[in-house]
Parts: sequence; C-alpha cells; structure tokens
Amino acid sequence: MTTEPDRDALVGRRGELQLLEEALRLTRTAGADGRARIVSIGGEPWIGKTRLLAELAGLASSEGWRVAVGRAGRRTGAATPFELVVDALDDQLASGDVEVPNALAARLSRVFPALGGAGAAAEVETLDEYWLIRAVRSVLELLADGPGLLLVLDDAHRADPLTLDLLDHLVRHPPRGRLLTVLAHRDSPAANRLAVLRGTGIGQPWQHLELGPLAESEAATLLGPGLDPVDRQVLLRHAAGVPGLLRACAGSAPEPVGAYELATAQPTLGGGPVALDFGPLSDPAWRTAWAAATLGGAVTPQPVAEVAGLPLPQVLAAIDELQEEALLRTEAAGPGLRFRHPVVRVLLLRGCQVGRQYGAGGRAVSALRRTGAPTELLAAHLERIPSPGPTDRKLLLTAATTGLYRAPGATARRLADEQPYLASELAHALTLTGRPEEALAAYARARAAIGGRVGKASAEAECSALRGLGRWSAARELLANAEDVELAWAALALEVGDPVGGRTAAQWAEHGYVRAVQAGDAAEQTHALALLAAAHAADERFDEAAEVAGAAAERLAGRELPLHRLESVRWLTDAELYLGRRHRAEALLGRALDAVLDSGQWQLLGRTSLGLSRARWEAGDLAGAADRAVLAVAAGRRFGSPPLVVDALLWHSRIRLAAQDVPGAQQAAAAAGREAAALGRPWQRRVEETLRALGAVPAAEALPAGRPPGSGRARPTNAQLLEAALAETDPEPPELAGLAGLSRREVQVALLVSEGCTNQQIAGRMGVSTKTVETYLSRIFRKLGIVSRAQVAHLVGLDGRLRRPSGPGGPAPRIGGNPWSGP
Repeated sequence: MTTEPDRDALVGRRGELQLLEEALRLTRTAGADGRARIVSIGGEPWIGKTRLLAELAGLASSEGWRVAVGRAGRRTGAATPFELVVDALDDQLASGDVEVPNALAARLSRVFPALGGAGAAAEVETLDEYWLIRAVRSVLELLADGPGLLLVLDDAHRADPLTLDLLDHLVRHPPRGRLLTVLAHRDSPAANRLAVLRGTGIGQPWQHLELGPLAESEAATLLGPGLDPVDRQVLLRHAAGVPGLLRACAGSAPEPVGAYELATAQPTLGGGPVALDFGPLSDPAWRTAWAAATLGGAVTPQPVAEVAGLPLPQVLAAIDELQEEALLRTEAAGPGLRFRHPVVRVLLLRGCQVGRQYGAGGRAVSALRRTGAPTELLAAHLERIPSPGPTDRKLLLTAATTGLYRAPGATARRLADEQPYLASELAHALTLTGRPEEALAAYARARAAIGGRVGKASAEAECSALRGLGRWSAARELLANAEDVELAWAALALEVGDPVGGRTAAQWAEHGYVRAVQAGDAAEQTHALALLAAAHAADERFDEAAEVAGAAAERLAGRELPLHRLESVRWLTDAELYLGRRHRAEALLGRALDAVLDSGQWQLLGRTSLGLSRARWEAGDLAGAADRAVLAVAAGRRFGSPPLVVDALLWHSRIRLAAQDVPGAQQAAAAAGREAAALGRPWQRRVEETLRALGAVPAAEALPAGRPPGSGRARPTNAQLLEAALAETDPEPPELAGLAGLSRREVQVALLVSEGCTNQQIAGRMGVSTKTVETYLSRIFRKLGIVSRAQVAHLVGLDGRLRRPSGPGGPAPRIGGNPWSGP
C-alpha cells in the first residue's frame, strides 16, 4: 500500500526559486525609474515550470506585488491578438484599481474586454500594430506603478505573433517601473523565437533558467514513503526525474517492466482518465498521439494515419503540433518519431477508451506488417492474439530469442507455453528476471527433452540461478558435468571464498580468458578480466588487481555495456572498491543500474544496489548507503535470492551501527540471522563471523569452548550478540569497533607501522610495492576512523588481542560472501 505524497509541495528547485526571488528583489529596489526585467524558464513537459511559477506568484503576492498570471491556449484559426497578455492583464484592468487614460483605453478597447471593447479579431488586425504594442507597454507601466507588477506568462511557446512582437519591443525598449516578467515555455521548436529574443543582449535584462530533471533523492519524495523499494527505483528510472511523470506514476505500481520493453509493450487497457496534462491539443493531435502510442517504438506518418483513421495531410499537421508541444521527438538516427519517455505512451494508452483500442489493434498489426516494422515491435502486438498462426508464432519465437537480454520478461511470456525443446531459453529468461525456482524447473525440463546434455550457455545461466539461491553444492555438480565453463567456476569460487573444482578463482578466470581470446569474444574477455581482478583483490594482490581491473575498465569505457555480460560490472567494481577506487566503481555501477532497469534483468538489481551502497559508504554518505542497502534487501526478497538478503541485511546492520542507530542495527542483524537459518549452517556461520568483525564479541566468547551449538546454556541470538558488542564498545567513533575487522595483511602492516617502519621498509619486508603498502594504510585509516601512523601504533599497543600473523598471506576475504570485502 502506498502513501499519497503531498502533490502541492514544491520539491527541489531551491536554487531556481532563489534566483527568481533575487529577480524580484532587484526589480523592487530599482524603483519607479528602474528598468523592467525578464526571466524565462524552459524545460521539457511536466518538468515543473508551472509549479515554480505558482510558487513565485504566491511569494510575490504575500510581499504586496500586483500579480498577473496568463496562460496561452491552443492556436485555432486566426490568432487572437495579444491573447496571452490579455489573459494575464484583463482581470487587473477590470478591477478598477488602475485608472487608464481615455485615449489609451479607446486605442486598446478592441484588445482588452475590460476596457469596454469586444471587437472581432479581424477589426483589431486593421489597426497599426506598432501603436498597439506601444499602448500595451504603457498599460504595463501603469500597472507596475506602486508596489510593482509580476507578469507571469505560462506556456509562452504557444504565444500568438503579436505577443511575441510585444516581447521583442519590451526587450529593446524596456518599460519604466517595477515590472518583472516571468515566462515559461517548453523546449520545442515553437520556442525558437523566444530563444532568439533572449539572445539579443540589448535593452531589458533577460535571464534564462533551464529546468533539468530532479535529483533522485528529491524525486523519490514525490512517490510517498509506502512504496516498495524496487517499484520506487523502477518508477524513478521510467520518470527520469520529471515531477509530472512521477506524480502520474505514483498512484500505481504494477509489476516492474524494463524501459526497453516499455517502449513497445501493449499495457493493460484502462479506460480511465489520462493521468497527465497534455495541454490543449486539437482532436487530430489527440488521435495522432494515441495512434503513435498504440504502434509503439519509433513511428512514421503513414502507419500512424492508418491507425488513427485520419488523412495523411491531417496527421502531418498533427505531428507538427505534437512536436511543438515537445511530446514527439525525431529519432537521432532514422526518419521515425517517438515519445520522449516510454512511460508517456503507456500512461496515454491506459487512459484510452477500451473499445477504440481494441479496434486499433488490427489496424496496427496490418500497418506494421506492410511497412516491415522491427520484429520486437510487431511481436508486442501479436502477443495479444489468442491463437496466432504458424507465421506469427515463428515471429514471436524469433523476437523471444533475439530479445532475451534486452527484454527477458517479454521472452519469458512468449516462451511460457512453447515446446520442451525451448525450455532452456525460457529458463534463461526466468533466471534473468529473478525467478530462479521457476528457472530451475524449466532447466530440468530442458535436460529431459535433450537427453541430459548441458551446453555452455545453459550451464552458465543455471549456475547463476543456483548461486543466487545459495546452492553451491548443486552448482558444483552442474559445472562438473559441463564443458568450457571456466568463468562460471571462477564466479562460484569467488562466492564460496575457496577453490572449487580443483582450482582457485584466479586460475579459472585465467583459463577462461585464454578461451575467450581464442574464440574472439570481446565481451567474454572483459568478463574474464573482471573476474580475475576480483580474484586478485580477494588474494590481496593489489598490483595485479589494479592492472587487470584497468584493462577491463578500458574495454567498458565509452560504449554500451554488454547486456549479455552485465555481471562483469559486479566483479570489476568489487575489485575497484577493494582497491579504494570508489569514483571509478560508482560511475560504472551507476551505468549498470541503468542497464538493469532498462533491460529488466532484475536478477542483477540487488547486487548492483549493494555495490552502490558500498560506494556511498566509502564516500561517507551513510544515508545514501542505507537507501541502496534497503533496495538490495528488497530486490533479494522479491527476486528470489536469500543469500543476497543475508549479505544486504548484514551490510545494512553495519551502516546503522555507524550511524549510531542501535535499534536499527539490531533489527537488521536479527533479520539476517532469521534468513540465514533457512539457508543452513554455513550461512549462520557467516552471520556470526560478520558480527564478530563488527566487534560483537570476541570469538572465544561466541560459544563456550568444547560445547557444540545448542548444548548447555542457550546460544545468544544475533541481535543479542550485537547488543552485547555495543555495550562493550565505545560507539564514538563507530569505526573504532576494534582491530578484528582488519585483514591479515592489514594486521601485518599495522604491526610494522607500530614498530616504526617506513612504507619502503614495509614493502621490502612484505615483498610488495610501496604503492600497495599505501593502499593498505588507506584502508586501515578508513576502517579504524583515524588519520595518522601514530594513531595506528597507539591502537596496536592498546589491543592485547592483536598478534603477528604466522605467515605473510592468510585466508582470502570472500568477495561476494562477506559484505565487508565485497558484496
């Protein structure tokens, strides 16, 4: 259940509002002999221009300004002279607060009804336009006398020619007095003349504000606090920071759909009101917009005319109107047009009449067939046909297989009732969409249909599903019966934290890289390098990790992420974060999150969010880290990954502890314990190890010596362990939970620092580079919340439990297992 947000509150825009307030102040202080000012506000539809104008108008009114607000309507037939200005000023003139000289009133009587005229437009056009413009300027000076006039002109991209001529005149010949004109317009071709006017650079001061999307933290407040974190993230991506779209989406949260599929999918018909204000469109423009939405994707005029049932010339004029309203945009490559945001077409279709929409379906299919539309576009319509023929079924299957990574949800729907020999493709789609249990059942059907053989792609995908469920033994058994799956072995070894299949993660990744080079598969090579970088980081071989991570990152820079190897980002950013390169990791994780949300590969949403949480933690942003951790927990629960839920809850517990939120930390740790209990003893041990790393209790106190679990006195719960730790440790600062959180290599460096060794001496004794020692020190400083080597030596002296490690190495931390070393 969602909580309705405050739709009247202004969200964000504090900087823009301050600039407008400053314009008010400058206009007022200029006095009666000062020059008037103009401020224009541009931006895409529903970005918040009108809301910002309303906020300014309310502020000015409270300060005693005379406020006149006008909004341009739709252009129909002959333009009404000064329509936008008349809409703003006529009520002011009708109030009688300002005495207009008789000669001026007579000249303008055919323009302003309040001045006694009601002449037709044709009669006004016979007058001298120049003198009319000067007369309107004189009226503005009269109204600006005294407290000042704020003239607000909304939707100025629709302004009639005489209003634009008036603005041109005001720029070149600014009125005297306290007059501030603020106009808003969409960023469409219709606003081109306004752009020219503000660029003249002479006469009246003109400032311009371009409203961009809201920051995600600001946009989220428009969705209310009760929304599921996954639905919230999906809607934030669909709305792209546009407040009007967010408000339109806030009332409903259907099953998440990737943005790529949203551009072509045929949504459930609603028959209710359209949740967006599209403006005063003509009837042909409405029908054209609806037809374009029905077709989906990039549209061309002829198919739109067929679906709309309108003559082509009328549709061409309507397309011009829709472009002037910035609703349709031309494709960057190709002749087509499409909606600026895919969610706009979906909202429009949900508001269409059901009967009309059913009738349009057949026309859309015919038009798409005739014009040779892309397969995925035609398939979106054929899905609605109850019993497609052989040709259509073949097309649906083609779309399902080619769109596997771009729209796995659509692939899963299209293959749901197909023959068993397609069960492997269905299972892969189910894996990507975060339905692992269903996927495993489909994999079993596929093996039965093909005699038990397991191909490389199928084995890798099934192993991914098993890893997500925490079934490592089953994953080992699967890979042992498959060939050429070195990279799947490497990923499994990283998650387990130990060698699997007789090799370490690094060895598997190296073998996989060689095979990928031989096959000439660039994406697979990048994936192998990402796994190898993570493996080197886990082994604390930082120089090698940095070199390999750099090579992998170079392959991903400046190009679209490979959708069939998106998991590469997880492993590469694990290494980058372990190396302390937070900025590089966060930028790549942000791209990956967008790709996940666009493609609908929900299986990767949780791990990507957890990586972003770690990046925010490294940046010192605890609120941002907590927000991403909550999303990771929700994604793990929704998309069938209990191990991810455990890791994310443990990480969230640490964040809450660092924020000194003891109840929140206890709650998250207890929830992790409950989730781990269902996974078995290895996962329970992971929870206990993590709590000890947080300083919960010394290892010897976690369980009395010689007593197996469950014997003697009751074993403390995770929450009790954490509570005991908090009672024993000083929460100021939160990072000083003890030195037990350091890795063995970091302990070795800390001991050598306490002995007075320089970085060069430490490097020589450990057999590493000086740069690697610097990396260790930065990690020690960050973990302990200190800033100097002297503090390291002091803490080593205080901690009697710290002992020199027996050897130079030690066990590798678990990237992907223990969230401190990589979720």
